[in-house]
Amino acid sequence: MKIFLTMHRDHALTRLAVLLTGGLLALLSACAGESQATPRSQPPLPTVELRLGNQTVQAELANTPDTRQIGLMGRQQLAPNHGMLFEFDHTETQCMWMKNTLMDLEVAFINESGVILNIERMKAGTEDIHCSRGGARYALEMGKGWFGEKRIKPGHSVNIPRLMK
Repeated sequence: MKIFLTMHRDHALTRLAVLLTGGLLALLSACAGESQATPRSQPPLPTVELRLGNQTVQAELANTPDTRQIGLMGRQQLAPNHGMLFEFDHTETQCMWMKNTLMDLEVAFINESGVILNIERMKAGTEDIHCSRGGARYALEMGKGWFGEKRIKPGHSVNIPRLMK
């Protein structure tokens, strides 16, 4: 009789442990699925006015680690001539990706003198890495096709206000 009770108690504890573990895994899975299905977004940031040739752009300023990490994630669209300017702490090769970003974008990597180094097309929701071709201090994200429509190319200058921090 004693063996039966011990086995019965051990079986009950094992079953409870399995149920608790399964419940915890289900909860973690649901949370992970929710964070992937609903990308984190940030409220609009302070803006700066940029000049690119004869174009004026209103750009939200992402100049902290948190604002740069979130970027335009979760946004459905950009207003015409609006984008996001990333200001980095150091001039070096900078890279961007589009995970959790819902719209196709283009990014212009800009050196500390305000000259566009290269422009990259970026597809929404991908994990492809897009990097500057040289030391960049800034990156300007705009809607798909914006740079081509405005005939803005590498080598063009961007007038960036120096009072950004």
